[in-house]
Amino acid sequence: MYNGRTFNREQLYFCGNYFDGAIYPVFQPPGRKRKRCHPTKEIQKKLNQRNAEKRLVRTVHMNFTADDLALTVTFAQGNEPESENDALRIVQNFLRRLNRRYKKLGLTLKYIMAIEYGEKNGRCHAHLIISGGMDRDEIEKLWGLGYANTKRLQFDADKGITGLAKYTVKDKHFYKRWSGSRNLARPEPAEIDGQISVDDMREIAEMVENGTAWQWFEDRYPEFRLVEARTEKNEINHMLYIRFEMVRRE
Repeated sequence: MYNGRTFNREQLYFCGNYFDGAIYPVFQPPGRKRKRCHPTKEIQKKLNQRNAEKRLVRTVHMNFTADDLALTVTFAQGNEPESENDALRIVQNFLRRLNRRYKKLGLTLKYIMAIEYGEKNGRCHAHLIISGGMDRDEIEKLWGLGYANTKRLQFDADKGITGLAKYTVKDKHFYKRWSGSRNLARPEPAEIDGQISVDDMREIAEMVENGTAWQWFEDRYPEFRLVEARTEKNEINHMLYIRFEMVRRE
């Protein structure tokens, strides 16, 4: 039987005007390491997908604004890559050319890249988020290997860039779910331990269920407005977890 100390932790990510967090139990072992519970493959797959989405959402909010761009590039017939490594090489070369143009304009290029296969036709294409400042027509011409479409990044009033992140990080990707330039700011969590009791967790969960959780969250984080809060019961340790998203008040 586990006799160690258990406390609740708040893990908070502040990313510009976007803020998300989780409240969950932490198990502190009594003298020796507690045996870990291993999730099933299906649970782990869902966790990996959710974590990839959250990392992307946080990174985009920390590094990009509505002045920056979302770019999709495809390969025309006859220009298809021979392999996944070939596709990666081609997109990276395009980003190098783009970076040289940005430097000539006195601009700094930041980017996020996800290469995947199309769900309908299985053709390779890439989704990119890049810094703004360069003419969009020029960016599209610089690709030169097929269709290219550039549009302004659109941040939803409630969910920010979450919708785009979920679309970008789909199952048809290869190489990695996504990768980014080295000059991206990386979100780091703030952690607060022991301030929320087991009784507090039950009370917050009840408020989430009846739609009044905004009162608790907005009192605790007054600079932000609650967008979503949800509760989960962990299938491995059977403990309660609370996850939430907030946006900065205008």
